[in-house]
Amino acid sequence: MIRQALLTFILALMVGGFLLIWDSPPESFIRQRDGQFDKDPRADSYMKEITSRRFSTEGSEKFSLSSPRMEFFTGSSILTLDKPVFITRSPLGKPLKLQASQGQMDSALGILNLDGNVRADIDSRGELSRLTTEHLTFLTNSSIALTDSSFKLLSAQSNVSGSGLHIDLIKEVYTIKSKVRVTHEPL
Repeated sequence: MIRQALLTFILALMVGGFLLIWDSPPESFIRQRDGQFDKDPRADSYMKEITSRRFSTEGSEKFSLSSPRMEFFTGSSILTLDKPVFITRSPLGKPLKLQASQGQMDSALGILNLDGNVRADIDSRGELSRLTTEHLTFLTNSSIALTDSSFKLLSAQSNVSGSGLHIDLIKEVYTIKSKVRVTHEPL
């Protein structure tokens, strides 16, 4: 009796093992190697020497974005940019030009992240200012520029430096977070 129960148990175990292997996908038997996948994803597509323009629903140009090389990924709204140049006008009609070594544009969220030698030429209150920093985020829908990095803002009458900056281009309000240093020379 014990012999029959043991034989039935072994037979059931063998049938269960066979069914487990039979129903398993082939990938479960392949050994994963270290470094099999790239750590940095590669772009699905890229374009060279491109200028892209975005228009409003009324037909006016919202901004133009140019780059010697743009990369994008399938299923993502993010463009990776080399040496991007972003040109727009604020809702008040004043020009803004942003340049950097590298950048990422998230079209779905309307966010432009710029890194490395960022330069912004800003026309505010009839005065042209130049902002330099290492990182800048520009929100295209609300015309707000942000950085947590150190920056320099130069204009004809003043030199401003600090760490952390929030610029609302619609209200023309500049908020400096810390380490403020200002030199003003009246005309």
